[in-house]
Amino acid sequence: MKLRVCRLFPVLLPFVIGACGTSLTQPTSSAVSGATTNGVSATSASTPTLLSPANGTKLAFAAQPFTLTVGNAVSTGSAPTYTFEVASDAAFANIVSSKTGVAPGAGQTSTAIDKLPQLQTFFWRARIVSGSSSGPSPKPSSFTVGAAVIIQPPVPISPGQNAMVSGSAALTVADSQRQGPAGPISYLFQVADSNSFSNIVFSANVPEQPGQTSTVVNVQLKTGTNYYWRAQASDPLNGVTTAFTNGLNFTYSSFDMRQASIWNNPPDLGSWPETTSITFIQFGNGNFSFDFDKRTGPNRWPDVPFGPGGSLQFTLGMCLNIGGHWNCSAPIQYWYGRDTVASANIGQDWFYDPARWGPMAGHQPGYGEQVGFFVAAGNLRNISDKNQGSYAVERSHVLMLPWGQNYP
Repeated sequence: MKLRVCRLFPVLLPFVIGACGTSLTQPTSSAVSGATTNGVSATSASTPTLLSPANGTKLAFAAQPFTLTVGNAVSTGSAPTYTFEVASDAAFANIVSSKTGVAPGAGQTSTAIDKLPQLQTFFWRARIVSGSSSGPSPKPSSFTVGAAVIIQPPVPISPGQNAMVSGSAALTVADSQRQGPAGPISYLFQVADSNSFSNIVFSANVPEQPGQTSTVVNVQLKTGTNYYWRAQASDPLNGVTTAFTNGLNFTYSSFDMRQASIWNNPPDLGSWPETTSITFIQFGNGNFSFDFDKRTGPNRWPDVPFGPGGSLQFTLGMCLNIGGHWNCSAPIQYWYGRDTVASANIGQDWFYDPARWGPMAGHQPGYGEQVGFFVAAGNLRNISDKNQGSYAVERSHVLMLPWGQNYP
């Protein structure tokens, strides 16, 4: 018996035509989908790769709108687009956000989705679409949305606008108000040499302290130079960062009261917090007037008892450079509401007793001589223990000024 042998000739896929007249159809991969004409596939596509957010990622509620990103699929169709879907269940029975017709990017494709509620897990997927044909969807990824946390910007405390700062410049803000389960909050402080903050000369990120948060500028500032400072609060755990506070101007002086000799006052006066600023000095006929920003208002310094039925609010002082060394003392006492005027004859009316004021006694500054003005809370005259004369234990900066010159 003679056997008939058929020879197979390859032609165009997906068909193979045999010499015996029979036709064989080559099977198509499951990753390929689309319409067919006479058994020929018109469109084929692979699945996109889900890139971001990665499976199991926790996203901060405040970071919305979230962006979904895929690595592009391969398609033989014309003008393909992408469809992104987000659901509250893995079966995608409840789709909460859908973006269709997303044009492909170069190698990757992204889209922002609708805002989602807090403290829930969601599932997402994407597929390529060409004409009426859709490619397959990959296995979905999940992500969790964190708690809704609102943090207000911190409130600057000191130095205030146009303040004079001496010695170790300390920056202080009132802690931010917050809503929701906030995590640990930190504060970013910045100092710049212009109000544009284009040149930051100091920056520090400080964990929150009870009630108010401070940091000390640990770089060398230039005497007589104007600087600007600002701060913002951040909750890294929940991805929340506030706006910066408005920039506040201050002028720096290298004078450090901690290096001066203190006479007839608490010896640690130089280390008291600088919480207020002298706002003006005006010389007149044999006297000068002055003011500072904690003398009145809701945050004014408290009164302390003084004598039978009396009280004092603050004490005015000066710093004098005698023989190349600075000496400081606050002898002039003021009760709340007293006119802020003082004698300019300090050698006779202020520092007249060598037993109490040492080298400061009898010293009368000459016109243009550099001197320092300051105020301190409570009664400092003849006081050696800060707790005896002051409830606030605070002072102003030392305003360095040529004697006889007005400020500002």
